[in-house]
Amino acid sequence: MLSKSDNSNIIKRVYQSLKFSVISQHFIPGERLNIETLAEDLRVSITPVRETLLRLVAEGLIINVPKMGFFMRTLSEADILDLYEMNHLLTNWSINRLIRDQIPGLVTGMPELVALNKKLASAQAPADEMIANSSGAIFEYCARRSGNLEVVQQIQNINDRLNHTRVCESRMEQTPAEALLSIMQEGIEGNYDELQRLFNEQFDRSVILLPHLIRDRVSPVVEVAEETVTHSFNLDRILAPHQSSK
Repeated sequence: MLSKSDNSNIIKRVYQSLKFSVISQHFIPGERLNIETLAEDLRVSITPVRETLLRLVAEGLIINVPKMGFFMRTLSEADILDLYEMNHLLTNWSINRLIRDQIPGLVTGMPELVALNKKLASAQAPADEMIANSSGAIFEYCARRSGNLEVVQQIQNINDRLNHTRVCESRMEQTPAEALLSIMQEGIEGNYDELQRLFNEQFDRSVILLPHLIRDRVSPVVEVAEETVTHSFNLDRILAPHQSSK
């Protein structure tokens, strides 16, 4: 019999593994997440898998369709734009707190960005995943500086939900690392007004790219996923009478 500590470790491992797979889009948008298959792949019982999927539903990363099961969430252009705007609002609020709390003559900056800045600057050709993760980390650092835990949690959730979108966005830009390095440098030096301006520019650029991103990266996948879900639904309806007659 497993101890509480063992159960806790299993649940943590399953959660981390499935969340990473969902955030990284290892599953196709709209794809059905079969509990039994996932449990078999992770070599665990279905209980921690079900608990994890319910938790991911609460985090807005997947959906739970009654009598059908769990499915990957498909973000529409409007969904992504809403997340962009919420992220922009929370980040601006956080930076305004930094500007408000500045002490005249004292420049503290954001030294926590130094290591991230060096890592990104030293990469000759940063992977798109690295760009996306770095972008999310910058937003989270700003939120943490606000001292508001709820804002931090909301930014973390937005980072999770926008991670793949940011990866796709990075692929569409010629020099995505340069903008992030400029943003980090202003944060490190404590130039918060300039930092806010650069964030505004980044937001405007993301909004402009969004329709192209949806058309070139998301839409073809969404169409395939929707066909998969529709086929699964029709198949369930066809098989139901036969299953009940057995």
